[in-house]
Order: sequence, then structure tokens, then C-alpha cells
Amino acid sequence: MVYAFQAPEVVRIVSEICQIEHLIPDENLYAGGISMMGNGHYLHPHLDNSHDKDRNFWRVLNLLFYVTPDWKLENGGNLELWPDGLEGKPITITSKFNRLAVMATHNNSLHSVSPIDFEGERCCVSNYYFSETPLLEDDSFHVTSFRARPGNTMTDALLQVDTALRMNLRKLFKKGIKENPHVYKRKDK
Repeated sequence: MVYAFQAPEVVRIVSEICQIEHLIPDENLYAGGISMMGNGHYLHPHLDNSHDKDRNFWRVLNLLFYVTPDWKLENGGNLELWPDGLEGKPITITSKFNRLAVMATHNNSLHSVSPIDFEGERCCVSNYYFSETPLLEDDSFHVTSFRARPGNTMTDALLQVDTALRMNLRKLFKKGIKENPHVYKRKDK
């Protein structure tokens, strides 16, 4: 199922719907794949990193396919988009079973996952598509950059320091200090 999103016909359809030409699916599943979140789990608002694992291509789309039957809004674990930054209210997209959310990724695509308040797990299949060019002309290289939810100033300050340190390390070591372990190596290749 994970690699179904990389089938040429699926990539072509997503390309047509999103009106983005020459999409490149990520066969390494760099930070993609299957995720499971349980009670109390969440993701802070963040920007996904801007490139593929080798920094050759720009990350332009994040595909999130929700596969937990009977998931409801009140369970939490929902995608939150922050188009007006942390000063605005997030747009919530329920992690409803069989829903595919396709999200643009660029310097302003701040998003999060709301805290789960449910005794069970929310599962998601995620894939990224890349391109030779960024979605926005003013996009720039960045590592995954976390922020805290509004009102958590101490956590936000710590997360911004963490991002700054990791960005400076990436300036020194273009591909990181060690090979990223969040890469899948297909056995059939």
C-alpha cells in the first residue's frame, strides 16, 4: 500500500489534480511510510524539511492517507493547517478513514497533529513527492522546524534554538553528520 502512491498512474493523477508537473515520488520513504499515534500523542506545529534525503530535489507535496476505521474528529490526531501562522487559528482536517489529504510543502506550510484523546491508535500512510524546483520562488533550504502551540513560550523558544542549531550543522555538513536512518531500502530493487 505504501508504494501504491508511487505508481506512475497515481503520480500522474496527483500531478494533474494539483497542477504540478514532473513530480518525483520518494522510493526511499524519507520520513514517510506508516505511522501510528496513540492516546496523548501529537505533533507540534512544524515545517517539513525542504528536500529529499540527498538534497537533490525540493519536497513539494505531502500525501497523508488515513487508514483507521471509524476515526472521529473528537478523537484528536487530526491534521491542523496554520495558513496564518501561530497567530491565527488552525484549519482542522479530520483523520477520517479512507481520506487522502494532499498538502503542499514550502516555507509557509506550517502544520501539526492535534493531541489524541482516545484509547486506540490512529494510523496513517504518508508519502512525499519531490520536484526539481520549489513550489514558491522564495522557498529556501530548511530542516524540519518545530514550533510550540500558542501559549507555550518556553517550549517554543527551545524548539527555535533546536532548529537554529540543526540548520547551522547542515550548513557545515550538507548531508548531515551521519546517514539518516529514516530511509527505507526496498529489497526488490
